Amino acid sequence: MKINKLPKISVVIATYNSEKTIGKCLQSIRDQDYPQEEIEIILADGGSIDKTFSIVRKYNARIIKVPSSFQNAEFNKGLGVNESKGEYILMVDHDNILPHDKWLKKMLHPLIEDKDIVGSETLRYHYDPKASLLDRYFALFGAGDPLAFYLGKADRLSYIYNEYHLAGSIKDIGDYYIVKFNKNRIPTLGANGFLIRSDILKKNADIRPNHFFHIDVNVDLIKKGYDKYAFIKDDIIHLTGYKSILSFLYRRKLFMEQFHFITKEERRYSVFEPRDRLKLIVFILYATTVIKPLYDSTRGFLKVKDIAWFFHPILSFVILVIYSYVVLKKLIIGNVKF
Repeated sequence: MKINKLPKISVVIATYNSEKTIGKCLQSIRDQDYPQEEIEIILADGGSIDKTFSIVRKYNARIIKVPSSFQNAEFNKGLGVNESKGEYILMVDHDNILPHDKWLKKMLHPLIEDKDIVGSETLRYHYDPKASLLDRYFALFGAGDPLAFYLGKADRLSYIYNEYHLAGSIKDIGDYYIVKFNKNRIPTLGANGFLIRSDILKKNADIRPNHFFHIDVNVDLIKKGYDKYAFIKDDIIHLTGYKSILSFLYRRKLFMEQFHFITKEERRYSVFEPRDRLKLIVFILYATTVIKPLYDSTRGFLKVKDIAWFFHPILSFVILVIYSYVVLKKLIIGNVKF
């Protein structure tokens, strides 16, 4: 990529007691083959009481302190986005690591080449055979939720597939795919290393911190016709940091309770929507019979030899149980409609 001057990029990161991963995350940003004076790092922190602040000082990051009463990863991101000054905004989670020093330039390349491309993200998550079971599973399937995988709304490509197999109509450019999305089928875009044009985002999406959600702002854009994205044939390291499988499952339950059953004014996107009813029924059949999840696990295992694939049938069933419990609970309370 040969241009006279590389544009300013604001890296927005939400933090809260992130001492375990934030150092590696920031170091990978500062190691980029990119003029560091053109990289603005904004950390929106919800009141960390661990070593997060002492770690980030040496990386010349701007810290925005979020009142503890508002602490929420999405609120924090929204605040950071509003405070950003760059021509482009890179949304990175505190547990992301950029895998090599050319990563940022690769992400920027399609947006420089094609002015109609709104944003870019990696095609896959980085697979490390030495990582935890959950991290390996998430990378291999390209999603942390079997429901999203079977509804066709995963944001990263599973290692089951060699070519693009996600939502949208595609054009293969070589180093990346150009993907045009339909407003009725949008994957979970916008997190874990997502680069977007700042002016388009700020002018056309609801970025108020209390309305911000990384998927929803892309829904806002796609519904207004800003529907052209790039998927780079690269990956990003995602250290999920869950202490245990039980911890992960508890977080999924909380996420379902906090972000699914709220008004359309607050959320503009849901992994499950009324048009997905048939696919939901199919997922229920898959999860209860375990035949299809086991088949997909076997297909994946033939591509990448890792027993983490076979966590999939178990997780599919457990996620079904958890989500069913939350839905039934909400039905009993009387504040959910289908």
